[in-house]
Amino acid sequence: MNELTCGFADGLITPTLRGTFLDGYGFRTTPAESIRDDLHAKVMAVGDGESTALIFSLDLLALIPRLYKLVSRQITAITGVPAERIALNCIHTHSAPVAGGLAEMPIDTDYFAHVGDVCGEIALRAMERRVPGTFRAEILPERLIHVYNRRGRDVLDPSIRAAAFRDRSGKLRGVLCSASCHAVINTGMCVSADWLSVLNRSSSDDLPLLFLQGRAGDADPTGESGKDIDARIETLGGELASPVLRFAASEEAGEPVCGELRAVYEWIRVPMKPMRDTDALSAAVREAERDYFAAPEGKRHELLRELQWRRSMLDLAESGESGDLTVPMQLMTVGHALAFAFVPFELLTLTGDHIEAIFADAGWKSGQIYVCGYTNTVNGYLASREEFAYGGYEVSGASHWFGIPESVPETADTVIDWFRKNL
Repeated sequence: MNELTCGFADGLITPTLRGTFLDGYGFRTTPAESIRDDLHAKVMAVGDGESTALIFSLDLLALIPRLYKLVSRQITAITGVPAERIALNCIHTHSAPVAGGLAEMPIDTDYFAHVGDVCGEIALRAMERRVPGTFRAEILPERLIHVYNRRGRDVLDPSIRAAAFRDRSGKLRGVLCSASCHAVINTGMCVSADWLSVLNRSSSDDLPLLFLQGRAGDADPTGESGKDIDARIETLGGELASPVLRFAASEEAGEPVCGELRAVYEWIRVPMKPMRDTDALSAAVREAERDYFAAPEGKRHELLRELQWRRSMLDLAESGESGDLTVPMQLMTVGHALAFAFVPFELLTLTGDHIEAIFADAGWKSGQIYVCGYTNTVNGYLASREEFAYGGYEVSGASHWFGIPESVPETADTVIDWFRKNL
């Protein structure tokens, strides 16, 4: 049976404050004013003797397709590892440089080329550090407490997953962890990894701690009366970091990393809401124009975003083109130790549950399964079929900020079916 090798590395991708606009909040219309904490890029390199796979954790909100291609191509140029074996997971902090999550906000392409450069450099270090070893992977007994489903639903995944890799001597080389909660505590004008900055304080190039964001599309931090932003960041961040560090410190033996390194990667077409009724769309544009011009100066930012979305949907209808999206789907399995579903959307809880069930049916234990949202590209929210009965922002309105058509139940069906067919 093949013996797989793993290596880890950590580097910084903190931007300068040279006109850096922040992602994630529509009300931010001016550049960042300070840096609260550093942004990290971390990587695990896995090898089977013939090929390599790279799994990154990036302190970014998300990547639109052109930025994903830029970053991944920089990595490939430096390492020789092709895109189909590179997974770019974003922690979804709303306090990183604009990466397309808010349509039409200024993007610093040079910064994202630099992110790709750093990722390539740390990937080379991780590849050089690859050694045989063991993974101990579990769902920890602790759970996130200060998190809730913002859709008013009972469904939530407060679990914390962790996997510690040790070499044959027992030395800890790297840790993976995952949980599900938006990084939306920091609403200020500063660069930050938000609540995940607490975990970052214990991560280093000598011992990287990679965070992979889970089914967080409808999971938000709870507010705490009387606590400021920094205190709330410490509270929620500590709920993740403390149990992960305790788990990593345990020297309990794991399972040898052996078997097949498998990576499946495919750009697929996913259906979106058809835009065909030009009369209705024309009326919607006129309504949005009235709202925009009636608003006073300084109050038009969000109204302009909605107006531009309606105009773009009318353009789509008049062209007769489909509004369907083409997205990069990806899964990886690391021997018998770990399985990863990489989803190029904001992943709602129920959708993530459906995908995890596919892996469980295939024989993977829950602690070994990482269902990751915000990977490679992000194309709005991925609401499962049953969520459409509840409507709301995640089902329809959010796509307006991304500048794409609204999703339909078949959107998630197509993504879920892809994992079922390819696992």
